[in-house]
Amino acid sequence: MPVKSTVIKIGTSDIWVDEQNILRVKVYEGAELNLKEVKIYFEAYCELGCNKNNKLLQLMDVQVNAHMTKEAREYVAQNAEKFFIASAVITANLAVRLIANFITKFYKLEVPFKLFETEEKALEWLLKYRKLD
Repeated sequence: MPVKSTVIKIGTSDIWVDEQNILRVKVYEGAELNLKEVKIYFEAYCELGCNKNNKLLQLMDVQVNAHMTKEAREYVAQNAEKFFIASAVITANLAVRLIANFITKFYKLEVPFKLFETEEKALEWLLKYRKLD
């Protein structure tokens, strides 16, 4: 079983790969995710070994107020399938839920994506997508 990776601290969040080999993103309160910031996220994913040859499950903790620009949403929609097997977002924040639902419906993501209010339910759903060796 892999050990937790080093945490990469970005201006708006912490990013790491946990003991279950799940890519984790914890977004900070008031995060403004623009295109430049989201590209930095994807660079961090690569640093942590997440890429088209090693796609990971992603768990984002966005239980805070955060905003994502249109350009950032488009970049995520175009690149998610190159990095992730499936992606879950933990949030009870209405604004974040609206943005996530918009991304899902408008951009028709190629990666399974779902919102959850608890980490336990998010992990239960994500682990269904774990690749079998």
